[in-house]
Amino acid sequence: MSIIEFIRDRARFYNCPVCGRSLKGCDVQVLSQEEERFHLQVTCAQCQVTFIVVLAIAGGAVEEIEKATPEPDMEPVFAAEPITVDEILDLHLFLKNFQGTLTELIHQPDHSRG
Repeated sequence: MSIIEFIRDRARFYNCPVCGRSLKGCDVQVLSQEEERFHLQVTCAQCQVTFIVVLAIAGGAVEEIEKATPEPDMEPVFAAEPITVDEILDLHLFLKNFQGTLTELIHQPDHSRG
């Protein structure tokens, strides 16, 4: 994986400083590179604003990134049905009568499975 592919992939974890939306799908161009410091021009895919980012990658990580293979798109662990109104009401009634701490609540046995 090239460093530019890595940066484009990781951009989804950051938000545009102007519109606040994810930078997933943004355009990234390397303006210059000095050892492990990159000057990047980033254009938001949502609002089209362009800004400059200085990215420093320390400790020889650039070589590690370039050796790495891209991760496949993560699949959801399971496809769950939307939460129903009845489930919300059941939860409300359960919590209304629950006396205890959050830790105790989390460690409650699941009696819904048979």
